[in-house]
Amino acid sequence: MRLHALTLTAFGPFAGTETVDVDDVARDGLFLLWGPTGAGKTTLLDAVVFALYGVVPGARGEARRLRSDHADPATRTEVSCELTLAGERLLVQRRPEQTRPKKRGAGETTEQARLFVQRWTGEAWEPVSTRIDEGSEYLRVRLGLSAEQFCQVVLLPQGDFARFLRAEPEERAKLLRTLFDVDRFARAEEWLAGERRAAEEALRADRHRVSTLLHRVAQIADTEVPEDLAPELVGARPGASVGAWVQQVRTRAAERLTAARAAAGDAAARSARADAELAAARTLADRHTRRGRARAALEELTAREGQLAPLRARADAGRRAEVLRDVLEAADHTAGAAAEAAAARAAAEAAWAAAGSGREATAETARELRDTAAHARAVLPEAGRARELAADAVALAREVQRLTAACADGGRAAEEEPARVTAAQARLDAAQAAAARLPGLAAAEEAARTALDAATRAAALAGRLDRARTDADTARLAWLQSRERLVEVRTARLDGMAAELAAGLREGADCPVCGSTEHPRPAVPAGAAVTADDEERARAAVDAADERRTAAAAVVERQERELAVLRARAGDEPAEELAARAAATRAELQEVSALAGGVEAARRALAAAEQRRDATLAALAADREALQRRTAEQAAADRAAAEATARVDAARGEDADLPARIARLTAAAQRCEAVVAAGAEEARALDAAVAARTAAGERATAAGFAGAAAARAALLPPGELAALDRRLHEHDAARSVLAATLADPDLADLGERPDVAGLEERCAAVTVRREEAVTALDQARRCAAALDGLAGDVLAAEEELAERRARADQVGGLADLVGGRGANALRMRLQSFVLAARLEQVAEVASRRLQEMSRGRYTFLHSDALGRHGARGGLGLDVLDEYTGTRRPTKTLSGGESFMASLALALGLADVVTAEAGGVQMDTLFVDEGFGTLDAQALDAVMTVLDELRRGGRTVGVISHLEELRTRIPTRLEVVAGRSGSRLAS
Repeated sequence: MRLHALTLTAFGPFAGTETVDVDDVARDGLFLLWGPTGAGKTTLLDAVVFALYGVVPGARGEARRLRSDHADPATRTEVSCELTLAGERLLVQRRPEQTRPKKRGAGETTEQARLFVQRWTGEAWEPVSTRIDEGSEYLRVRLGLSAEQFCQVVLLPQGDFARFLRAEPEERAKLLRTLFDVDRFARAEEWLAGERRAAEEALRADRHRVSTLLHRVAQIADTEVPEDLAPELVGARPGASVGAWVQQVRTRAAERLTAARAAAGDAAARSARADAELAAARTLADRHTRRGRARAALEELTAREGQLAPLRARADAGRRAEVLRDVLEAADHTAGAAAEAAAARAAAEAAWAAAGSGREATAETARELRDTAAHARAVLPEAGRARELAADAVALAREVQRLTAACADGGRAAEEEPARVTAAQARLDAAQAAAARLPGLAAAEEAARTALDAATRAAALAGRLDRARTDADTARLAWLQSRERLVEVRTARLDGMAAELAAGLREGADCPVCGSTEHPRPAVPAGAAVTADDEERARAAVDAADERRTAAAAVVERQERELAVLRARAGDEPAEELAARAAATRAELQEVSALAGGVEAARRALAAAEQRRDATLAALAADREALQRRTAEQAAADRAAAEATARVDAARGEDADLPARIARLTAAAQRCEAVVAAGAEEARALDAAVAARTAAGERATAAGFAGAAAARAALLPPGELAALDRRLHEHDAARSVLAATLADPDLADLGERPDVAGLEERCAAVTVRREEAVTALDQARRCAAALDGLAGDVLAAEEELAERRARADQVGGLADLVGGRGANALRMRLQSFVLAARLEQVAEVASRRLQEMSRGRYTFLHSDALGRHGARGGLGLDVLDEYTGTRRPTKTLSGGESFMASLALALGLADVVTAEAGGVQMDTLFVDEGFGTLDAQALDAVMTVLDELRRGGRTVGVISHLEELRTRIPTRLEVVAGRSGSRLAS
């Protein structure tokens, strides 16, 4: 991360808008942010943190007072920060939630917080996000640090690290947790604690399971669990006699099973004998019952025989009449058809009476009616022609009316056309005059447009010229830096030239310097060796930077010349006046051009007006001629229509029209024909009815009936004959079955009926004793089987209990170890162990800078010893004093030594946190106060360390109010405090 510029408005003590060009102030890599106490030096750093994270570090953030009390109420509090993150140049603008005066009315309104992130594309700023959550996540991913880590890595607060230096281990752990992520190790501790609780719970569950199984064994075997196997003692002593006791219970259950099996066999034999005697008695009693029921049923059927004689006679008559059913039905059908034919004839005669006018309905009358209808149908086309002639007469009348109106309109139009021709001629004259003015106006418009274009291009080029000058300054600065790098490389090579020559020495070969063939102490490089290739690459970099500087200067010179030419073209008038003059001439030119462009259109309009005038006169003459012709045609059409109408009226007679006459005559003919047809159909139906009635009488007599009426009376309804036959057949079959049953030898000579009730009572008593024996056997068998199954479960549960006890001991020991208990001699928790490892890294990195600042006297030492009163260890920090060779607590350091130790610790912690964050490069650092405790010699050592950071490519900002630093750091930014707020000195 490299900071380029910072702008803040109404923020903290700054009432107005202040801008810091960090690239310009930090061009030497080291600058001083100077000002009196309370002026607002640290506020500039707060603004950077607020722009990136939306918070202010420390107690200032807890107060939540970001807006300046000196600012105007209408001025918005805002921070804008331009920086490079992950290879992208970003512009971050952030506003806090604040109140402002209402635009309408009195009072104030709350304005919500805002965040706007933009990306530089090389030509313009491109929006990235306008949402606070989205923009904050975008910045967090690229920074790789939390707000707390950023404040410790980029803004090195010496007061915090001085307290960190002297703090107790628990207090030191709080700061380390904000910088290093140990949540996963804390989760590991919680997971192991949870696993221990789960293992203990599982152990209790397994112990309860074994106890439950033992109680089930005791319940099944109807015994008691021994006292040494009580629930609170189960699993407490390895090798308890659980299996032996279960085996004893199983042995007793097997003995009971053998005795129950013998008793059940004896009871089953006695029960079988009793069941056989009862079955024989029940069989004999059933034969007695069957014989009695058969005798009673046969007597009942014999008594009902007299009731069935009428049914037998009715069934016989119905069977003989059934063969005559078709001829009887045919006689009934023909009689009905004759009646229907008589009714149809009567209806046809009634219909004819309404339309026949008293005439007789004969075939000749029907033909006469149809001939009259045919004559009316032949005259029907004449009626259509009469209607067409009448329609033609009406159409001709409308056409005559239209031509009359057209002639009147044509007369009025012929009077108006001369005035239109005169107006078209006037428009043509005006367009020709505008065309004559057009060239002069075009020249004036071109001159105004050229001047305005030159002024516009000059303004745009002025902006590009400023950027080109900035690029030229940047190229020049890069050239100077590359030259400085070349001098450093050349100096380093000269310092290591002896080592470079020594690298080429060979045993027995002459030294190129002294000529000796012996090389007892060849020089070795003090640091990284600088070769001729390194020097050549540095020189090539200087040449390339010089070429870029020359090219940038040429661009500036070319753009300056182009700007002078454009300003000469634009003249002395302001751009607003040029724009107004160009717009006025353009508008006048467009107006005259539009008018001049209508010459041809005006000429065509004049010709069109003359043509319309001639056409109007010609159309008027044609309409008058057509009116005379259509008037004559209308009179002829009226006469023809009257003649056709007279012929149609004669043909329709008294009817409304010809179609009505045709329909009436046709209907009357149809009714006459219907009367004739109905009489013929009635005669045929009567003949058929007489023949069918005669045939039915003859067949009924032949079947033994007195006539057709007797046969029709003997017919039975469908299905009744079958029901009678079925009833009679069932009666006869039942008598046969009963007679056969009584003739069965098994029902003869049965003897006396046995005492079945007595035998059933004796058999029931024997059965109860057998069921009791079987129940006892089943209980003994289930008890033995259940005990056999539970024996395996008990042994398996006992083995699982042993394994669970071993796992619980293992997990508990491991949880105690990571929790700082048990075998953990240092009483150090896992997350404390990780923080101790990070602190050890920080001490190792910080020791190199502390040794340099203290001239080799002090080195940080990490300590994992227990604290006072046995407190947990792992986060101790001491210093080794090389002068005395003793290990000293950090609290014994003096004020200046504490400052150097704190600064070294802060720088070391920044390096470790940066590496922890994935190697995020922090190119801008700020060191806040603490220099007042140093003497001149210590200050030189500290400045040397800061200078090394600058030469490493970082930009270091020192925040202090010391006058001495103003002489040591030439590049500075001064904050001036006043009654109306703070500001930056120009």
